[in-house]
Amino acid sequence: MTDPHPIRIAIYDLDRTVLRTPTFTLFLLWAAWREAPWRLLLLPALAALMIGYALRLYGRDRFKPTAIRLMLGARIAPARAENLAAAFAAWRVPHDVPPGAAACIARDRAEGYRLLMATAAPEFYAGAIADALGFDAIVASRHLRDGMGNWIPLLDGPNCYGAEKARRVSEWLAANAKDEATHIRAYSDHISDAPTFALASEAWLVGRGDKYVRLAAKHGWRAADFEDAAVVEAG
Repeated sequence: MTDPHPIRIAIYDLDRTVLRTPTFTLFLLWAAWREAPWRLLLLPALAALMIGYALRLYGRDRFKPTAIRLMLGARIAPARAENLAAAFAAWRVPHDVPPGAAACIARDRAEGYRLLMATAAPEFYAGAIADALGFDAIVASRHLRDGMGNWIPLLDGPNCYGAEKARRVSEWLAANAKDEATHIRAYSDHISDAPTFALASEAWLVGRGDKYVRLAAKHGWRAADFEDAAVVEAG
């Protein structure tokens, strides 16, 4: 017998989905400017690091910790991380959430969906963004802590991207939504989230233009332009 009241989960990517602007490099530059402007003298080294990553000389698991160490240092005290994350979220959330994203989040919340943010961004600041937007939970890239509780720029496990993100989401669902009647909506701007889309009852590819519409149709997904607040009505 079908449960008339299924558990409802809405999974949202962060960069270029919930927020227009990718957060990782922006956060590093903003935090350096805010705390230690002298670190901006290291921008040539950061640019070289980004070029090496773009040329696939190394992957995200090496690039991201090295970039964090370069712009934030080898240790991030818990209070410092919390203050930086809260200030960054307060800066970005009011200005960078596209109208369609805000509308979908409001609709999903009103329809009783639990909101899960699933992102490759570092958990210590992505969590503050999720909190500012009223999300119920987050899965994100985790970083190790030293014996004093300080964050250190080493990943605690694989970067939360692609298949790893889907694995982490599956773990969360197993712990929080075991009901067979669970209905899942998933939103992302990038095909790398196809493994997460495979977990969903409704998959929404976020982007503007015919390219996204064609790509969504090819994979049996829905297309959503988050620059359009009427995307909720269209869905």
